[in-house]
Amino acid sequence: MAATTIESAKLLLGPIYVGTILSVCLFGVCAGQCTIYFSSPRRKQDNLTIHLLVIWELFLSIFCAAVSVYFVWLYLVGNYFNPSFLASAPWPLTAVPLLSGLSACPVQIFMAYRVLRLSKSRLVFGLMVFLTMANGGIAFATSVLAFGLTFDQGSRLTPVADSWLAITVVNDLAVTVLLIYYLHKSRTGFKKTDNVITRLIRSALESAAFATFFSIMVLIMFTVFPRTGFHLMFSQPMGRIYMSTLLSTLNGRESLRQDLHGGTPESVNVLELRNLRPVCPN
Repeated sequence: MAATTIESAKLLLGPIYVGTILSVCLFGVCAGQCTIYFSSPRRKQDNLTIHLLVIWELFLSIFCAAVSVYFVWLYLVGNYFNPSFLASAPWPLTAVPLLSGLSACPVQIFMAYRVLRLSKSRLVFGLMVFLTMANGGIAFATSVLAFGLTFDQGSRLTPVADSWLAITVVNDLAVTVLLIYYLHKSRTGFKKTDNVITRLIRSALESAAFATFFSIMVLIMFTVFPRTGFHLMFSQPMGRIYMSTLLSTLNGRESLRQDLHGGTPESVNVLELRNLRPVCPN
């Protein structure tokens, strides 16, 4: 095998291997979060839409984890003695943007709905849904345009892929900033209520940090190193990042309720803090 082929293999197979490990590990984390959600009494109070969203994300994560493993199999087992396969772009590679979009868009709409419940602004909600739809549409277009290209021709996708990733970053940042802004406005001056709001703000920052970091890294790697697979280290696990964000939000409600009501059977709607009755400090 020529030295250039060996170097190409390192720049492609290494990131694919790392991305697959991250994707499968994060799937394990999400599976644990799903177990917590489905065993929680709070789940029974959620409507059918939330249940379907969790099931969709779980199904998609199982599929993506299987695709990631098959991705590694194609290169390291099925075509181990076929160096020319390194120049191809098999369907697990071209499907990465589509699968990421299918996972990210429903979660982004869910987060936009949280902003709507806090802000009461249909305009803000409409703009966020528009960004989400644009994100999903361009992700789909990126996958479609990638079919039939060789790996070395991937740089042709830079304009459309950069557009998709830039919109993803903007959308994630917008959700974070708006949630923090409206949560901060919801402060009441009562200690227990404000403590819950502080936890929600911290949770929004922590959840968004991972999604935004991965989106930015994919954007940087694909733009700066278009002829390598470096972007796959971050793009393969992106869907699991969004699923974890969703489940962290849903699973965190019980502890928030206990903080607010001291463990009483009252429920708390973390989507609409303006309707919470302030709890007077002792």
